[in-house]
Amino acid sequence: LALMGYNELQLYTEDTYEVEGEPLFGYMRGRYSIKELREIVDYAAQFDIEVVPCIQTLAHVNQLLRWDKYNEVRDIDDILLVGEEKTYELIDKMFASLAKAFTSRRVHIGMDEASMLGRGRYLERHGYRNAVELLLKHLKRVAAIGAKYGFSLLMWSDLFFNHADGNSYAPP
Repeated sequence: LALMGYNELQLYTEDTYEVEGEPLFGYMRGRYSIKELREIVDYAAQFDIEVVPCIQTLAHVNQLLRWDKYNEVRDIDDILLVGEEKTYELIDKMFASLAKAFTSRRVHIGMDEASMLGRGRYLERHGYRNAVELLLKHLKRVAAIGAKYGFSLLMWSDLFFNHADGNSYAPP
């Protein structure tokens, strides 16, 4: 990669990295240990390549949410329950593990393809809320957790555009 001019590798992990205190996180999915991630980071650094973790902090967590232990942080389908303190406790643990494994203080937090945001358990508990409102509140909480560990955030922005044009992923 370095010979081709790359100076950054965004390592997509979804739930396949160790989160201390969460043994089901990446269970039976070949999760990287903190030590293994650190080895990858150290190796890449020899070639001036920054390894940036890519995790999920809203949707695409279906493998994790299949475990009953995580029912209390599930909204609907593969989407985390925004506004639930246990959700943010889990996300805090995720960032704590990333802080140990990675030297980069940039992290990609996903936040894409959650078109059903707020339409499951959240809706039952709190009633209807605009999805963009929920997304912004959640993003602020995640950003604050990231900042606690010195991280700046990158994210996909499709949900903002998706909701702005009538909740459609179809091309114009």
